Amino acid sequence: MGNVTRTAPQQPSIKSLFINASSLGSTQIIAAQTGMSIRVIDAAVVTTLANTVKFQSNATDITASFPLGANGGLVLPFNEHGWFQTNIGEALNINLSVGTATGLQINYIIL
Repeated sequence: MGNVTRTAPQQPSIKSLFINASSLGSTQIIAAQTGMSIRVIDAAVVTTLANTVKFQSNATDITASFPLGANGGLVLPFNEHGWFQTNIGEALNINLSVGTATGLQINYIIL
């Protein structure tokens, strides 16, 4: 039997961003990346009024709808495999059911 060589997995660069969304409906978080997907590896969302929040790949839902109470929030802790990702070549959006101040902070990778 020959020698077996293991190649280390590729380690894409982790990027961070925050956005303060306040518009009813869909708001772009990260622009589409030609030929690539955007994978979210952790996130925190806080909203001032009761609100239902979901993430989208362009207009396609890629998460469940998360109903949040006034001044409530959601934390998706670090997950090396990622929580969700966009379709290839599509933007990452956040969708709000109420037009209210909503803070979002995420870490993501481009694949």
